[in-house]
Amino acid sequence: MVFRDEDVERAVRRYAVGAFPMDDELAPELPWYVAPQRAILPLEDQARDRLRRKVRRDVRRCEDHVLAVDRDYDQVLRLCAQPPTGDGIWITERLAALYRRLHAAGVAHSFELWTPAGELAAGILGVVLGRAALLESMRRTRPGAGNALLVRTLDHLVASGIELCDIQLPTPHTERLGCVLIEHADYEARLVAALRG
Repeated sequence: MVFRDEDVERAVRRYAVGAFPMDDELAPELPWYVAPQRAILPLEDQARDRLRRKVRRDVRRCEDHVLAVDRDYDQVLRLCAQPPTGDGIWITERLAALYRRLHAAGVAHSFELWTPAGELAAGILGVVLGRAALLESMRRTRPGAGNALLVRTLDHLVASGIELCDIQLPTPHTERLGCVLIEHADYEARLVAALRG
């Protein structure tokens, strides 16, 4: 892919070699990291069925909610910028600006769950390159909506031909949901294969 925006081109190249951004406001430029191990969400049918069973009450609670992609990217970005405690910022203005440019270039996307009343219940930010989905952040505004959104997003990604779903680093919550930690060399090989697709 060739982009007119040099910052987008540089970011895509970094994602393509397994790096991801995590801002430090004291750094003069946006820092990129390569972790020795990487957390992924398995996309096989059995793994998604296990996830669906684990969060079945949340899935049922949100059955009437609508899954959308990029309906309101900026609202999801603002939601994901705030950490769960409400204290501080996870996505700085510098990082948000990059995500907006990646979205304008068709690389970054938001996966959203909307209530029947038209309110955003949960959102996921991610970068999609080839057959790789690199999920950056997820937040919810309603109990259980994040789990329901994750189930439906993974189903959507598989239906779209995605082969690798990366969530960068594990958390206790994603570990309970079935994320798998793999060595960087394994991740890199899977990423290369997914980018060829």
